[in-house]
Amino acid sequence: MSRHPGTDKRRFTVLVNPKIREGQRRQAALRKFIKDCERLYEKNRAHRQEDTGNE
Repeated sequence: MSRHPGTDKRRFTVLVNPKIREGQRRQAALRKFIKDCERLYEKNRAHRQEDTGNE
């Protein structure tokens, strides 16, 4: 047991409020999705620039 109960707030939050953890998981998934979309956009943009340069 900890000598100072309540100082390990991260563990306390996870145990008491799983909704916060779920929200963090969703935000991380959303950030990953946005990053993947940006990467795909840049890839497609680069291909379009190559195509217009070859005409």
